Amino acid sequence: MYEQLVTDDELMQELEEIIQYASNRMKYTITSGTEIYEFVEDKLNIYPIGLVPIESNEGYFFLSSGEQLTTRIYRYRLNIIEKQQERYRTMKTEYMGDYRRSFVNTYEGVKLNLIKEHKDLPNPAVYTIETELQFPIDETLLPIAKRSLVRYIMS
Repeated sequence: MYEQLVTDDELMQELEEIIQYASNRMKYTITSGTEIYEFVEDKLNIYPIGLVPIESNEGYFFLSSGEQLTTRIYRYRLNIIEKQQERYRTMKTEYMGDYRRSFVNTYEGVKLNLIKEHKDLPNPAVYTIETELQFPIDETLLPIAKRSLVRYIMS
């Protein structure tokens, strides 16, 4: 009886056509999204600022894009989520503010100011993530930078 309902029902045929159409469109979107992700990730440069402590699950990262002289500062914390015998790393970030880079205002100087201002993190791991190209920060660069930084720290 179920087979007869499924095969005879025009609504079910229409739903199947919609799903088939959407599936093809989603494959294209996912493929192009993957290509964009890989392109942006390939253009990122990540390196530590100063000495990296043994425990680097918490710290700061600086994010800059293109020729802009403004750099964003984020505080991060890595967490582990365990699900059914699998472990995942997550990164929680907090936007701390912007600073303007100059000959005098260096990454090392900003790191020292962060240590002075935030006593709860006396020996933070600090990284900079830079790219020469201009990307939308919140929509594109930040999510990819976070994921790349997690991989960088774990390697």
